[in-house]
Amino acid sequence: MKNYKMLLVAAMATLAGFASCSDDDKSTPVNDLKVSITMPLTVENAELVSGTLKATNVATSKVYSQDTIENNTLTLRSLPVGVYNLDFEGKVKYNISINDTTAAGTLATVKQSVSNYAVTESATHQANTETMALEIYNAKEGLLITEIFFTGTLTEEGKQYIDDQYLKVGNNSDDTLYLDGVAFVQSDFLTTDKQDYTPDLMEDAMTINSIYLFPGNGQDYPIAPGEEVLLAVNAIDHTEANPLSFDLSIADFEINNESSETEVVDPNNQNVPDMIIWYQESKSVFVMHNRGFMAYALAKPEITKEEFLANNFYTYYYKFVFGERSFDMDGDAYILPNAWVIDAVNLSVEAVYEWNVTSATLDAGWSYCGKTNGDKNRYNKSVIRKKSGNKWVDTNNSTNDFEPEAKASMLK
Repeated sequence: MKNYKMLLVAAMATLAGFASCSDDDKSTPVNDLKVSITMPLTVENAELVSGTLKATNVATSKVYSQDTIENNTLTLRSLPVGVYNLDFEGKVKYNISINDTTAAGTLATVKQSVSNYAVTESATHQANTETMALEIYNAKEGLLITEIFFTGTLTEEGKQYIDDQYLKVGNNSDDTLYLDGVAFVQSDFLTTDKQDYTPDLMEDAMTINSIYLFPGNGQDYPIAPGEEVLLAVNAIDHTEANPLSFDLSIADFEINNESSETEVVDPNNQNVPDMIIWYQESKSVFVMHNRGFMAYALAKPEITKEEFLANNFYTYYYKFVFGERSFDMDGDAYILPNAWVIDAVNLSVEAVYEWNVTSATLDAGWSYCGKTNGDKNRYNKSVIRKKSGNKWVDTNNSTNDFEPEAKASMLK
């Protein structure tokens, strides 16, 4: 009987404890939180089309979320009073005016965070309010171009061989990222030929003549933190044609072109995944300029191929001056919104560099292989991104971030 009474007392104490916890939960004050969203300053006439607000309670780690947007405001109702980390991610839609009759409609990913926001009680039931100014998401510490080998090699006879061009992409984050749907693009304008192109879209977009996407459906091609992948222009063993070159048959991806010239055959390594062609200017095969002269970038398109080709065509005009004579000129290309660009690198030759063909917000500098236009010392050399500790250097300035005229990493 004594043992029975002791067990009964213990059980009653436990029940009292549960009741106490329950009473505490019910007595915890709550209040609403209204978060107003303001559009990014870097794009004009942006419209918020979707988004999710998450509030994470710092003390309990419990997450509250809301994706209903009314007048650019999201309301989290009946939040327990406490300190929260707020995170918003969404999409905005905006236009880039190409000319008087055309505007490229595009989407951009936007994010913003607020740390340690205090949700407080209100005797008058006045909701807590906060404003979050959205920013275009830029994966600065995500995927980066880590090497561009564009110069080619020399044969034993001293002849130029450029089929062995390649690019390396690295993951500079602490998380596994995915290459699926990421684009590799080449500029249309030249860094050695500055012109007053109209309409001038450089602060909004990059003018490109080629765009290839990594294949995959979202999570097919992971790249671990600190790792690189190799993109070959031609994924073959180039030592068979040039013993002084290297083997690119082990590449992770290759650019296999659709050529309309029947006499031109682009070898296709069936063991290496092909990049997906959205647009290529060349009627033959893709080749990087072997002195640089262009900019290259990684980007994440936010629309479909069909939408891109329909809305982003760009006709530009400029005046070509030759001596005392001038000629009205025009050209056609596609524009890639700067909001999509993950990383950009301008290339040139020291003696003939004139300007960057991207906005300074994408790349404030440039790199090179070759100090003069016909510099034969440029062969076998790459521009290779510097490292600081176990991270690649990324200041959005290729002059600071890259080692020019470095020995190509694929050379033994």
